[in-house]
Amino acid sequence: MPLNLVRRGGFFRHLHVKDAFTRPVRVIASQSHIRRVSFVVHRPFSRASIIPNAPRSSLIVSNLIRTYATAGRPKVSTGAKTTKTKQKAAPKKKVKKELTEAQKEKKKAKDFNKLVRELKKTALQPPKKLPSTPWTLAVTSKIPEAQQTTKTPGEAFKKATELAQTISAEERERFVEQANANKAANKTAYDEWIQEHTPLQIKEANIARRRLARIKDTSLSLLRDDRLVKRPNSPYIYFFKERHEAGDLKYMAAADLSARVAEEWRGLTDTEKQKYNDLFKADRERYDREYRDVYGLDPPAERKSS
Repeated sequence: MPLNLVRRGGFFRHLHVKDAFTRPVRVIASQSHIRRVSFVVHRPFSRASIIPNAPRSSLIVSNLIRTYATAGRPKVSTGAKTTKTKQKAAPKKKVKKELTEAQKEKKKAKDFNKLVRELKKTALQPPKKLPSTPWTLAVTSKIPEAQQTTKTPGEAFKKATELAQTISAEERERFVEQANANKAANKTAYDEWIQEHTPLQIKEANIARRRLARIKDTSLSLLRDDRLVKRPNSPYIYFFKERHEAGDLKYMAAADLSARVAEEWRGLTDTEKQKYNDLFKADRERYDREYRDVYGLDPPAERKSS
């Protein structure tokens, strides 16, 4: 009989422990022993078998249940297994390799060439122009003829210039007409090309062109675009224009005129300069407004005027 049949006593409540067990047992009861206990319980109770003042059977059964325990559940480990984590070794600091002078020069040249390529890309390349002068057209037309009697390109070009000087009046008139037509075609092509780019792209292209001209020590023309925002004139420029337009200094050379106007500007009081400062302030407001409208950016910070 399973032990759960005797849990809490059941019909063992009125059973005296004297009639069931001879001594306390702390081992699991066997099935045969349980059957013997059951047999005793089912026997008719007689008064003779009941011992006065004996302990109640329910207490005995409770002790019995605790003594004859069922197999317990295996202990469940509640704590997670702690795994020892290996401490990561600190990464070794990379020692910067010192370059030789030759390697430094090579790296410098490589960086310079990369910068030039990036600037050229930003600077944009306008469409090639057609020959727009009668003389260029005349020389160009004579090169095929000159190549027949010369061996090198230099000799051919020299010969072509000599032949261009001997062209007839009819040929000259034809080259003049062609030059005028080429000028018109060049302007149309250039204007269309400019319109293919935003004003900001043209502005950045001119910045790149100025830098290219400086680092390569060469001249590079800026792109013309009427959409570009004109910078504000400084107070001194307004004063210079006023003095130049007055006419009393027109007899002076350009260098002398500039020196004279600069000297006069330094001699003005703050009150006298206020007029030109106000002109600059109004022009600066115009510049800031147009800069935002045309380029979609905030204008650069204002420089202090002298």
